[in-house]
Amino acid sequence: MNYKNLLKPYLTQMDIALRKFVSINSVYDETTITKEMPFGKGVDEALKFIGSLGEQYGFKVDYCDGYCTELTIGDGDRLIGIYGHADVVPISGNWSNPPFDCILKDGNYYGRGTSDDKGPVIAAFYALKALKDNGMLDGYKVKFVVGGDEERGSSCLEHYFEKLHKPYPDYGFTPDSDFPLIYGEKGIINFYPELKVNVPQIKSIKGGVATNAVCDRVEVVLNESINEFKEYLIINKVNCESAGDVVTFLGKSAHGSTPEAGVNAALIALKHLGEFFNVEEFKMIAEKLEDPSGKLFNGFASTKLLGGTTYCLGIIDYENGLLKFTINFRHPEGIDPLLYNENFNKEFGTTSTVSEPSPELLYDPECKLVQTLLNAYRKETHDMSAPLTTGGGTYAKHSKNTIAFGALFPGRVSTMHEPNELMPKEDFELAAVIYARAIYDLGHIE
Repeated sequence: MNYKNLLKPYLTQMDIALRKFVSINSVYDETTITKEMPFGKGVDEALKFIGSLGEQYGFKVDYCDGYCTELTIGDGDRLIGIYGHADVVPISGNWSNPPFDCILKDGNYYGRGTSDDKGPVIAAFYALKALKDNGMLDGYKVKFVVGGDEERGSSCLEHYFEKLHKPYPDYGFTPDSDFPLIYGEKGIINFYPELKVNVPQIKSIKGGVATNAVCDRVEVVLNESINEFKEYLIINKVNCESAGDVVTFLGKSAHGSTPEAGVNAALIALKHLGEFFNVEEFKMIAEKLEDPSGKLFNGFASTKLLGGTTYCLGIIDYENGLLKFTINFRHPEGIDPLLYNENFNKEFGTTSTVSEPSPELLYDPECKLVQTLLNAYRKETHDMSAPLTTGGGTYAKHSKNTIAFGALFPGRVSTMHEPNELMPKEDFELAAVIYARAIYDLGHIE
């Protein structure tokens, strides 16, 4: 079967669907939450969009209490699962075009969600539709599940499996990471440290939009020494803006799994506020978190399989003498994250609450699931890159017999969670080809 030819008739439909999907602002919105819309109006609209595609093309559709949209097609005892998400992280940073106005420029689709995860979702959907239209769903069933809360911890898929008792797949994948595939994912937990520190010159510090993204913008409101501090910032060539009593520190966002790829505005703000106003606590936090691995404060650990620890400061808030911030901690196998939280508190003098831990995930690289997906990728790309492990956390942790499979190709720079997020058009189309072969092959594993 020539899967490239199989997908050719669908490329225009894929283009139209992606533009419409990205145009929906599907950031979690607590102001519009209802029982029927547990993640707010925008996410609900995105989930309904996927449902409308499914209904239009003859899939059985279940909206799963507003937590997920489930599309079912095919018959048979074997169940293949595909798990993507419709929600996106909030907008931050400077965009060259409106983030929810998907445009095609210089061969790339630009817009929030193009790579995480709306582009891969549309690619996988049309891969499945092509198989359906060509009678290639023989003897197996496929459930395509698109969730609405992956970016905040995947309560959507937890509801799907644990509350609705939907079946786990025999084989599955989530198109929400890297090619050729991910057979291991680090464990993840969020720390929420607090520290009492009185700085009368500072009224407030606020920045960040998500725990799992590098803080790229921090606004500081000063009570005094405003002009002197601004002059200090100019002398030290600090990347910032100022207006009245507000100073805005600027950085560069990056995914929480790769904090080293960003520039953390919160750490810049703490460093310079600490130096100018002589706040030892601020200077200490900035210094110890300068290296996000934890090596500067005895918080580092590493293994051969999953690599090293990372600490990402995502959100910061200071007011009335209380500093609060978030740390997205990712770790390899064999690590007790609660002990590392205790160590963090000792090193930084903080008290912390923690989120529910998301344990690490490891599959045998030689198992049928890994080898079948790897073979599908290699046949369509002729690329013999080795399977990967990652610091990212995907839906694979919330399902069984499921791994992350694309759609970021080797050699491409990830723009997930960043301004000007993009997905190359050729990658979008090739991903659909790979997914079509992969779904068919999973349905025919002996």
